[in-house]
Amino acid sequence: MKKKSISILLAALMIGLCAAGCGKKNEETTEAPTTVEQTTKEPAEVPVMTIADVPETTEEALPEGMMYSYLTGKVVPVEVGRKRPVAFQIDNERRAQPQNGVSTAEIVYEVPIEANEVRLTAIFQSFDDTDRIGPLRSARSYHPGIVAEYDGIFFHHGHSDLALPYLDDERCDDLEGIANSGWPAVFESSDHSAGHNIFTNQEKVMKQVEKLGFRTEMKQDYTYKFQFAKTSEKIVPEGGQDANKVSIGYTQNHPYFEYNAEDGRYYRYAFDKAHIDQANDKQVAVDNVIVEYCDYNLEWDKNTKNIHTVGTGTGVFITAGKAVPITWEKADYWENTHYYYQSGEEITLNQGQTWVCIVLPSMTGEITVE
Repeated sequence: MKKKSISILLAALMIGLCAAGCGKKNEETTEAPTTVEQTTKEPAEVPVMTIADVPETTEEALPEGMMYSYLTGKVVPVEVGRKRPVAFQIDNERRAQPQNGVSTAEIVYEVPIEANEVRLTAIFQSFDDTDRIGPLRSARSYHPGIVAEYDGIFFHHGHSDLALPYLDDERCDDLEGIANSGWPAVFESSDHSAGHNIFTNQEKVMKQVEKLGFRTEMKQDYTYKFQFAKTSEKIVPEGGQDANKVSIGYTQNHPYFEYNAEDGRYYRYAFDKAHIDQANDKQVAVDNVIVEYCDYNLEWDKNTKNIHTVGTGTGVFITAGKAVPITWEKADYWENTHYYYQSGEEITLNQGQTWVCIVLPSMTGEITVE
């Protein structure tokens, strides 16, 4: 199909914002992208409402003992919704496939590390039905700050030197798979190659959480990171561009999401095939995709990335077959990232699972929306 450029991102609008991101900058620092490409395609026919059409619903109207999930916006029992999430650092190399548990995570972050590699951080509030999660890999300096946005416990198998100060911070409760805190909770699997075969499961994780005395309920003063629609019916952002296929410019796994108008979800592909979760033999699918463009610089070894997740920048929000340009803002490493429409209002996510892609424009490329 012939592609034409559209000004969905308009990153030039936010050049001043990107300059406000924290972290040192040098000659390797990237510039924000200016466009996203789109292929003209017939819009999907799916029953949706605009944001203005969504009826007002308050938590007071919920049945007794129920609440809106902080992670999905769905109505869940309070004992589930107040459960403290656990985040797992997931290996994303070709040799690590197939992964286990990713399809059932409420939130997944896909973030670059060294070279052209990207790694997943899968955040679970409930993983009762997941026999094993992994393969597990190591953390980088920006990962604890991501997990902290959900008041989560962080399970990782190794870490970079630059990540250690954040992992040692009192605001980070973590299980280290190569140390005493997490080693009893990991096991090797014979169906994955060496170096990509470390897994864990709920029983082992929670046993270590209890042993270390970590809090298992969310903080009483925790506030919603995301604003969700108060209806299970899909809503569509006003003024959005058609988004039936969204390709992310990671060169390692070439992922993309295809919109299914029948259920209003985005189905994921990676490494040139459907992204299948080995744990349940299902294709990974989500209800919301957020692309967050971040600045970065290379550290002393010219390989380790310092990604500027604190500050301000631009991005794209994709849901219900539409994509709209957004901005993001994070005031402090340990605080929440907030996403805004160009009107300045905070974005409204559809209920369900969310995938966040951190994109470094000059290294991982732009996204294309078709």
